[in-house]
Amino acid sequence: MLSPFRFVVAAMGTALLLGGLLTAPASGAGGPRVGAPYVTGSTPHSLTISWPATPGARRYKVSYARSASKARRTSAPVKLSKKRRTSVRIAGLRRATRYCVTVRAVTRHGTGPRSAAHCHFTMRRAVRWDRPTVSVATFNVCAAALNCRRWRGRERPIVRRILAADAEVVAVQESTRRSDDLARLLAPHGYARYSDDPGRDDETLYYRTAKLRMDTRPVTRTSCAQDPYVGGADTSLWEGPRHFDEATGQWYVLRDGGWLTEVELCRPRTKDVAWRGSFDSHTGATAAWASLRLATNNKAYVFVSAHLTHANTPAAVRLRRAETRQLIDKTRKVAHGRTIVFMGDFNSYRGMNDSPRREMARQGWFDAYDRSATYTRPFLSSLNGWDTRARSLRTWGGHIDRIFIRASVGSSAWKIVARTKHRRYVGTKASDHNPIRTTLYLP
Repeated sequence: MLSPFRFVVAAMGTALLLGGLLTAPASGAGGPRVGAPYVTGSTPHSLTISWPATPGARRYKVSYARSASKARRTSAPVKLSKKRRTSVRIAGLRRATRYCVTVRAVTRHGTGPRSAAHCHFTMRRAVRWDRPTVSVATFNVCAAALNCRRWRGRERPIVRRILAADAEVVAVQESTRRSDDLARLLAPHGYARYSDDPGRDDETLYYRTAKLRMDTRPVTRTSCAQDPYVGGADTSLWEGPRHFDEATGQWYVLRDGGWLTEVELCRPRTKDVAWRGSFDSHTGATAAWASLRLATNNKAYVFVSAHLTHANTPAAVRLRRAETRQLIDKTRKVAHGRTIVFMGDFNSYRGMNDSPRREMARQGWFDAYDRSATYTRPFLSSLNGWDTRARSLRTWGGHIDRIFIRASVGSSAWKIVARTKHRRYVGTKASDHNPIRTTLYLP
């Protein structure tokens, strides 16, 4: 259940986050300043850098180094674009290493000022393209917090965003009291909800039944029930409504065309139950999880939809670290060795005391944003704050919605799912968050 604390600070936290968004590029003596660059491709030894086109630019100079301050120096290595192309590939880099880039436009007036620096990591290891895949997405639909807009009229735009993500597993946050509504709208498109419980759940999961099915586990409990007759007698010769069978020493009653023991028999019984559940925390952090079995290899993986505390204070930073630790510990206990994929709104990003990422990395999970082979619209923040302008955060992108994976899992086609035109959002605003999706290559 969402805590009052999380409700109260939601709008304030959004304002703090959006306060760091980039403003329009400035002009200099040599021409206009280039908009912030971003990464569209990565390998262990290269990065592909793109940036917005700049009026009057004849070519671009891309400076790169292993820190933002060094990338701003004139001594930094430079990669020249091919004429007016707004993308370059920088090769010969070290694996799993941070590189920062700045871009300058070369016009007939000279070389313009540097863009803001953008930083990214080269991949630790190349994607194993021969592995089984599953596409995943995470989306905070803002159904409950104080800063959320009226739900009516947003359901179908939310569904359209989910369908545009084209993911086979969708983790949804803040679906409070609306999970069943979304399940009904997604069902015609081949999705099922991880749970059929009609009660309130703040986080939920949907999956495509053509690609995955709910995993089950045998559970043995002592229960009492009328057992059907399983002896060797010809029951067609029995006369109702009661019959005593000497072989089993039981009275049986005729019911619905079959013979059942007259009294309930109590004993341990085993049946398969869906492998799924949810986690709560006294701090307000919540999560839903499910073990889903992939049709292509019949192997089960655990997917988690999580939502951590929202606030940009030292106390909240420490709290998110503790919540992340609890989330990992609880999920490990139910996963029984299965590969775990953590998704959700972690209310944290690089550059703002990113305790969830640091705790995840300490225990062996890494942000797919840092380890993907390709990217689409990574310059957009995953938090739009209901703003019409499609903005980005400096240096690291500013994605508080995240997908954490093991080092053994590959990632490609990482994408911010949003409708934009000329760097402005268009159409009905589905939520104050944008969905994030990627394709995972699983062990």
